Amino acid sequence: MDTSGGTLNESNRRRFLGSCGAGIVGTMSGCLDEIGPIGESEPVFDHPDSVRIDESFPLEIGGLPTGEQIEVIATADDDNGVTWSTTVTYEATDGTIDLETDAPLGATDGEAGTGRLIQSMETTGGEGSTYAPPPEETLSLEVAVDDNVLGTSTMTRTFGDPDLTVTELDEGPVGVAFEPPGSQTVPAVVVLHASEAEPLTDYARMLASNGFVALALHYYGTEGLPDELVEVPLELVDEAATWLLDHDRVEDSQVGLFGRARGGELALLAGSRLDSTGPVVSLNGSGVVIPGLTPGHATEHAWTVDGDPIPHFTGDDDELEAATIAVEENDGPVLLVSGAEDLLWESTELTSVAQDRLEERDFSDEYDHLVFDDAGHAIRYPYVPTGNRERLQLGGTSAGYARADATYWPRALEALRS
Repeated sequence: MDTSGGTLNESNRRRFLGSCGAGIVGTMSGCLDEIGPIGESEPVFDHPDSVRIDESFPLEIGGLPTGEQIEVIATADDDNGVTWSTTVTYEATDGTIDLETDAPLGATDGEAGTGRLIQSMETTGGEGSTYAPPPEETLSLEVAVDDNVLGTSTMTRTFGDPDLTVTELDEGPVGVAFEPPGSQTVPAVVVLHASEAEPLTDYARMLASNGFVALALHYYGTEGLPDELVEVPLELVDEAATWLLDHDRVEDSQVGLFGRARGGELALLAGSRLDSTGPVVSLNGSGVVIPGLTPGHATEHAWTVDGDPIPHFTGDDDELEAATIAVEENDGPVLLVSGAEDLLWESTELTSVAQDRLEERDFSDEYDHLVFDDAGHAIRYPYVPTGNRERLQLGGTSAGYARADATYWPRALEALRS
């Protein structure tokens, strides 16, 4: 079986294209066709026309030969032109497959859902790249029995809401703001990047698509900011939060913070010290302030407040208490997320310091630490293929990242909305 699942022979293709166009009533669609000799019924695909990439979606396929093992083949091209595909087998006990409730044959975790179908995609040519989401992805779906294609359908997955308002900030905080469509007031969040010094515009886009005004802040590594992650003023986060609070779509008195890696450390630190911030999500972050990043100067301070360096931990036990972030001072829920196989830094151990402190200080708001045993430093957002992430040498497995992405993301949205 060609696992690419992306082509039909020419005669079948002409028959399929000739039959498309009669969609299913409402927002559900699917091209109906009878391709292949098995059975007299036509496979019926029932799914939305379009969804965001971070949404799992209903997919039911009817009109299948009863009792047969049905191969469902999903294929898509990413933004780099790399083709991703997966083939998953289901038992059509009553001539119908419902991917939201039916687990595939051989599933070790017993979990169903179209999100897992997407996440299981691999590069068809063995390329080592990781998935790069395009602005709009065409997802091709096929069903087959023993290499005989029975039917096919397509749908669109968008990289966030296509109607977002995107603003490059040219004064005040440095970064990119994303605003959801509409005029109603919504919560807001500052998104804090990792040590790569690139604003997390992809996460901000995803958050805005879920109903936030999101500002992907650039806090070092560009004009007008520190060149390196050394003595970065905490006031930059406060400036971003204030900009959001002045936005006409934001009515809250505080904004959320979402940070990844060093940005997760900064989110916990800012949340513990700034009145303008509330809920915090720290993804593979740290509950301990660690040194800045600059060649040959491992003892430089990463952060300052009111011009004074914030103490950091270099391994000396005498420094630990002063360098531990006072997370119990945060005014809002705290969600901690870490991959136990993180090879870039020991994020689970570093994050557990924050968890322990919240427990010991009887933190009055909700908090949790989600530890994913088979994930590493490359936890992202659902639902994108997780194949090849282990090649980043950041720890974790493809299956582990699939579970982590799908599990933490709705919890993060819930925490930030509060």
